[in-house]
Amino acid sequence: MRSMSRMVRALLPAVLAVASAPAWADDMDTAACLQQLRPQAVANGVSLADFDRYTQGATLLASTVSSARRQPEGREAWWDYLAKTVDDERIADGRAVLQRPDLTQPLQDIGQRYAVDPAALVAIFGIESNYGRQMGRTKVLDAWLTRACTERNPLWKKNVYASIRLLRDGIVPEEGFVGSWSGAFGMTQFIPTSFYELAADGDGDGHIDLYNSFADALASSASHLRKRGVRWAHNVPPVIEVSLPAALAQTLPERPDAEVLNKEFRTLAQWRDAGVTQATGADLLQSAWHTGSEISASTLGAEPANLFAPAGRNGPVFLTTGNFNSILHYNQSRRYALAVSLLANSLQGQQVLVHDWPTDDGGLSRAEIRQLQQWLLDRGHDVGTPDGIPGLKTREAISAEQQRLGLPEDGRAGRRVYNALAPQ
Repeated sequence: MRSMSRMVRALLPAVLAVASAPAWADDMDTAACLQQLRPQAVANGVSLADFDRYTQGATLLASTVSSARRQPEGREAWWDYLAKTVDDERIADGRAVLQRPDLTQPLQDIGQRYAVDPAALVAIFGIESNYGRQMGRTKVLDAWLTRACTERNPLWKKNVYASIRLLRDGIVPEEGFVGSWSGAFGMTQFIPTSFYELAADGDGDGHIDLYNSFADALASSASHLRKRGVRWAHNVPPVIEVSLPAALAQTLPERPDAEVLNKEFRTLAQWRDAGVTQATGADLLQSAWHTGSEISASTLGAEPANLFAPAGRNGPVFLTTGNFNSILHYNQSRRYALAVSLLANSLQGQQVLVHDWPTDDGGLSRAEIRQLQQWLLDRGHDVGTPDGIPGLKTREAISAEQQRLGLPEDGRAGRRVYNALAPQ
């Protein structure tokens, strides 16, 4: 009975997600989907012959539907998501990319051409695909067909036709046109519609290859940051962790689940005049990135910024600049945007965070999750090969150990259970 109880608790989030998912998410009729999309093909630049050719053998993907229901960055606590996303491993790998002799010149050239800081581009590269190691294995066209016919978003339909155009034009390989469950592809995870609007030939060979050309991938991301939405401002950090004077802090909610992105913009100079400092206590106008072409304190001081408190006033609080909004145009998740921002800051030599999250059970890095999985294996739990990803088997094993240890049972890979299982 206890084992069944643990299983129910471990499965509960998935059950709730299914229960709350829209009814149309179960409509997985591939033929009906193609029949729905085919009439608009010509109006979207795709002949009927090409539509039929490239969708032959296509299938809607249950895995894409289930992933859309449970996008992790939208459900995890901030401290869990960021602990494994901006960890020592990813920071070290990013610094290695910045220092690689064969990549230094392309990064400098791209940075100068688009006026986008190389650290920001490498941070996107690191978050999107773990520096090219994890570009995804899902067929991109199948992913967009699935999303177009189950999520009812007009943009998803446009990505179906753009995917077919990429195949038709020979820009992507027919057999290797794969990416994430959501339909993003390449080293920096572009979506097909953005490719035609923003992709760039970074290495000058006359062809844009986001799978194999580092220069093309990062130039395309630089083009995106510079041209879409809020234009990137060189040397301006996307976020600055800050300390607030008491009166200003009191205007923020105390609850750790109270995420606040204040709509009031002031210049950084005005925030400084209001008593705001960097979290380290340093002057707010000394927070500029140093990349060889310096920005003056007065120029930085004129930058507009607003307060962002992801977990209320008792957790880390940030000033977000226009560059944060530029990242949000790349990916609309605030968790993603903060992860890219903090990783980019770290690649500039800054501490990831100064203030702690408001929890006594913080998150774990990928290396720590792998270690936790190994301890669970040593205790006889079947969690598979330690991979730093706390899947269902890992969560069930954690729940069992939490019950044995008298800890709150939530199946979560957190600091409390990690410390409890660590060899004494």
